[in-house]
Amino acid sequence: MDNEIKMMLNAILEEIAHVDERVNKRFDKVEAQLDSLQHEVNACKLERESIGLLIKKIDQLESRIEELEKRTA
Repeated sequence: MDNEIKMMLNAILEEIAHVDERVNKRFDKVEAQLDSLQHEVNACKLERESIGLLIKKIDQLESRIEELEKRTA
């Protein structure tokens, strides 16, 4: 009886180890995807800020052009 219990316990422990290994592999994949998504988000934020600065600069240049046109008219 003791031998049978040990065998069952070992089988359960092996299965737990197998499940743990599968979960860890899956977690590593998800973590890598999350890191990749974070880089994408950061790139989008930087792009948005750059576009905002460009629009602001365009507005400033348009104002300067209008001012120059008024002076020369």
